Amino acid sequence: MAELKKVRKKPGRTFKGLTVANTSEFAGLGNQHSKVKLVEIDNPHYSKVHAGASGNPKTVTAALNLRESPVAMMAAKGHLEAHQVEAAIMFRRLWEALGGSGAGSFDYSREPVDGGGTREPISDRQIDAGIQLKGCRNLLGRRHYDVVSMVAGEGRTIAEIGTSKRARHTLADYLKDALEDLAVHWGFQKRKTPPK
Repeated sequence: MAELKKVRKKPGRTFKGLTVANTSEFAGLGNQHSKVKLVEIDNPHYSKVHAGASGNPKTVTAALNLRESPVAMMAAKGHLEAHQVEAAIMFRRLWEALGGSGAGSFDYSREPVDGGGTREPISDRQIDAGIQLKGCRNLLGRRHYDVVSMVAGEGRTIAEIGTSKRARHTLADYLKDALEDLAVHWGFQKRKTPPK
């Protein structure tokens, strides 16, 4: 196993219930494309019955790959707030439930080949996800919806989408605004009223 080396420290941040504890990056974890940070998360095995016991901590340290999704990277850098991250996670769940880019069409007249069997019909979960995503598209508009689907759904970075620095800044603003609207729509955040 590779030796762990401390590379750099940044001040801690909190997002989606995760507190980045001294956000130290460690070389030797993951692969060459990983950017791993140690974070404090709620202990999934915590028991209230044994509260206070030394073997039952409320939080544990976990490794988080920031390059797993651009949303995690933006949250770790402080560009997204916790409710915006929750909205992005909810959008991604719906996107994946629908099958990524959408439900495929079915040709029931075609016979299955090579023992592949027939395709399953669209499930209720996929139908619900499609209805909710259509509602998101109506709420956000085509341009904002496309940015959210590329970043939160497909996992593309703003740098991949934008061709110039100005385009990247505009796309980042579109993403933040869209995630803010989705967070209000799904109840992760209360609508902000303008000052009188």
